[in-house]
Amino acid sequence: MFIVVFGYNNNMVIKAIKNMSIKKLSGFLFLYVVITACSDDKIINHKLLVDCDNHYRAQSYLVALKNCETAAKKNIAQAQWLLAHIYRYDLAALGARPDLAFEWYLKAAEAGLTAAQTFVGESYLYADGVSRNYESAFSWLSKAADNADTQAEFTLGQIYLNGEGRDKDISSAIFWFNKAALKEHSMSINNLAWLYATSAKGGFFNVKKARYWSQKLKDNGLQDPSIIWDTKAAVFAAGGEFDKAIEYQNKAIENLAEDVEESLLIEFQKHLEAYQNQQAWKE
Repeated sequence: MFIVVFGYNNNMVIKAIKNMSIKKLSGFLFLYVVITACSDDKIINHKLLVDCDNHYRAQSYLVALKNCETAAKKNIAQAQWLLAHIYRYDLAALGARPDLAFEWYLKAAEAGLTAAQTFVGESYLYADGVSRNYESAFSWLSKAADNADTQAEFTLGQIYLNGEGRDKDISSAIFWFNKAALKEHSMSINNLAWLYATSAKGGFFNVKKARYWSQKLKDNGLQDPSIIWDTKAAVFAAGGEFDKAIEYQNKAIENLAEDVEESLLIEFQKHLEAYQNQQAWKE
């Protein structure tokens, strides 16, 4: 038994035991029991997580719900994360439960799962499954951003850009957008290009930087590429290229979704009017 755990040969074990006092031998046996129990728990927990993850990946969500809940109750953070997803997105077709989803996201976040910390922060920010709480949102997003989570960095940028629970601070917004943009986060790149092209105050207007980030913008894969074209138009206008700005702004307007909010359509039309009048857009 001792050979399996500690790798000693028989003679070494027998000699060690003979030379031990009763007190030392008791301590030695206690340590072995503890190590064995911890090892057994790790094996059991690993199997629980594998069962949870395999059924989740296979989209057997009803089975995954049961297995993930068993594992989640064992404080396995990844299982808590997957269980929260099942409740949030109603994957088991039992009715969405954003409140239960938040509870499990929170447990996973408290266990140190970075992605869950971001989810909890955004849940507090957007009142998703829990009451809005800007301080809690900022706290959890900051934890995730400290672990270099790209989405958390972007959302912190949004908080400072929009003044949500914090004073509006373009410098801090640029700081966080830049971190996410360096990891090719599309909307962070977009926001940097927009801010450098349209900022009228604070000394942030910079055509060179606006062009740099604009050139990195790609409209593929986005739900609404019109946002990208609107930003590119602003960058062209900032550099005095009004024909290009008009071309891209028309493209942005023409490709807006049919059910677009009227306020966004009006905003895009105002941008176009400014470029037609040979004026860059400023905010």
